[in-house]
Amino acid sequence: MARTRKRPPGAFRTLLIGVGVVVALFLVNGHYPSLLKLAELKTFDLRMYARGTHKPHGEVAIVAIDDKSISELGRWPWPRTVLAQLVDALKYYKVKVVGFDMVFSERDDIDLVRDKILATLKKSGLPDNQLTAAVGVSNDEAFARAIKDQGTTFVGYPLELGAEGDGSRISPGFQTKIASPPPLSYNLVRLLSPRPAPIIPEAVAYLPNLPVINNAVRGTAYFNTPTDPDAVFRSEMMVIKFNHRYCAPLILAVTSAYADGALTSLTVADYGVARVAIGQLGLPVDEEGRMLVNFRGPAHTFPYYSVSDVIAHRVAAQKLANKIVLVGASALGLGDRWSTPMGANFPGVEIHANAIDDILAGDFIERSEVTAGLERVCAAVMGIAVSVAVAYFSALWSGVATVAMIFGYVGMAQYLLTADGLLLGVLFPALTGVGVYSVLAGYKYVTEGRLKHYYRHAFEHYLHPDVIEGLIQNPDALRLGGERRHMSILFADIVGFTSRSERTAPEELVALLNTYMTAMIDIIMRSGGVVDKLMGDGIMAFWGAPGDLPNPARSAIECALDMLGELDRLRRTDPRFVDVDIGIGIATGDAIVGNFGGKQRFDYSAIGDTVNLASRIEGLTRYFKVHLLVNRQTLDEAAEGFIVRNIGNVRVKGKAQAVQIDEVAGRMGGAVDPAFYQQFASAIAMLEKGATTEALSSFEELSKQRPDDHPLQIYLERLHSSNGNGNFMSRLNFLRRKSGTADASRHLLFELDTK
Repeated sequence: MARTRKRPPGAFRTLLIGVGVVVALFLVNGHYPSLLKLAELKTFDLRMYARGTHKPHGEVAIVAIDDKSISELGRWPWPRTVLAQLVDALKYYKVKVVGFDMVFSERDDIDLVRDKILATLKKSGLPDNQLTAAVGVSNDEAFARAIKDQGTTFVGYPLELGAEGDGSRISPGFQTKIASPPPLSYNLVRLLSPRPAPIIPEAVAYLPNLPVINNAVRGTAYFNTPTDPDAVFRSEMMVIKFNHRYCAPLILAVTSAYADGALTSLTVADYGVARVAIGQLGLPVDEEGRMLVNFRGPAHTFPYYSVSDVIAHRVAAQKLANKIVLVGASALGLGDRWSTPMGANFPGVEIHANAIDDILAGDFIERSEVTAGLERVCAAVMGIAVSVAVAYFSALWSGVATVAMIFGYVGMAQYLLTADGLLLGVLFPALTGVGVYSVLAGYKYVTEGRLKHYYRHAFEHYLHPDVIEGLIQNPDALRLGGERRHMSILFADIVGFTSRSERTAPEELVALLNTYMTAMIDIIMRSGGVVDKLMGDGIMAFWGAPGDLPNPARSAIECALDMLGELDRLRRTDPRFVDVDIGIGIATGDAIVGNFGGKQRFDYSAIGDTVNLASRIEGLTRYFKVHLLVNRQTLDEAAEGFIVRNIGNVRVKGKAQAVQIDEVAGRMGGAVDPAFYQQFASAIAMLEKGATTEALSSFEELSKQRPDDHPLQIYLERLHSSNGNGNFMSRLNFLRRKSGTADASRHLLFELDTK
């Protein structure tokens, strides 16, 4: 019979606690965001590294001051004439834009010597043109001329960031006034609020390039790159405010020049940077103006060419033509190496190369309010989903569900990062899932421990320990109060116990009962049955509740036969049981089962018509003088495998309709010989066909084999008293006409007031 599955006890309370934990985690994360920030950055590094290498788009190349160049051209710093040769070579290669990731704020050492020589020569009175011809142009001037001749060279400069414009910490050489020409700033700045946004980084000074170089280049731009709290470079700073100017970074300057002077624009709101754009392309920046770098891979993912090879024209022309060339240091001894998500010892110039490649390709990692909001939504959904899983599933399955949800979210976040460049944080949602599961699992462990103790205490006298464990694992099988279940009910009584108790000392009687009950209860519990009541010498048990059984009827019959077998063993081994006999009755059908009584005292029991019927059937064992009787429904549901005799239709007390009753004599293949019961069934078949004489003869033959078989003697008595045509035959013919068939189950009707 199908039943509606009930929710586990305390499920709603568990769910509410889970929601409370989710809210608490959100409040803590909102008030203390730095608690997870560093760990989230580390997970970002792992995810970037796990993503692997993406091939650059090919517009950026790096000309490196590397160990090879130093070995060929001499120790760094080189004379500026060497750099002039480099710029001339880049012009020869038709490089579109050149960006120097370095500052030229000090004069060339050779020029300092030249100035001393020139000062000495001036004392001789030679005219300036002869002096210049004698010493030549300075290295800085030669470098500046090469830069001006190339036409699209940008050089960098550093900005010194201060705390609220504190000028007391300005480093030597840095200046607070802007030299002419000024550093590059945004072409267009929109201020959406009259009040400046304090979150935007502000510099207190900068280190300008030499005037001769500053006037030769197409522009100067800062190359400051911000680090996160763990000293790892993950982003580029796209705007720094200095002297009321919104300065542009070197990467944006060279990219704009490569895009034929694309307009750079900045929008500032009261909360910080609202938008940074080059042309029509908006760059994904946060309120501070930082743009995450979408690293293409580990160091040297971009093409590197040695300065010495470029000057010597050992590089194929197509490698550099129409490219952006960044000139920077990569030699280990020069120190321009940093930690990034793709590893340590990452050349600083390649950080800029990655950022420029991102802008040119429009391929970014986007971390915005939208992605942050989606992350929070996923964390809330995961927390509630884990709460539901823990509340309604077992510890194992809720744990599996939690792990599956966490890995599913991490997989989704990694896919969005790899495929679409959307950065969803994974740590807070994952910790929300783990935190909610841990709290609720601990809560359920404590509360279910108490509940399991209650179940064990309540049922340890009724059920086998295996059945109790099944209930503990599935408490939904126990419904306090009562529920309708399809069950098999067994009653067993000792025959003649009242007369025995009158002639036996109480102490001996109690000892006998204890031995008998111990043996019988053990058999019932092993079969998965529940011992409902012990009524003096009587036992009531049932199958099919509180846990489910595949076949309660078969379990009940098997148990009854084992009880009879155990009694037979006791007769052989214990003299007290020599004359002890029992009768067992089983009925199968619907009954109400549950805890009945008050809060202080209750019994787990079954009530209903099926229970009453089982009691009446057990009483019939006295009348028919057999050991085990069952109703026909029990036999039908138990299936084959038993030696059975159909007793007939019996009208028992309290039932308006007659009930079909069968005797179960034993198991097929057991100690009981089925031949007698087969011959009995054949005689019944003759009787139903109207062959009364043949049936009578068959019954008499069987009577010789078993003269003490009481059901057989009842048939013979009625057949003899009716002489084949009396009341018994009239009743039989009436039943045939009424049913329209010679149904073997209607061959006899005992109208009895049973026990």
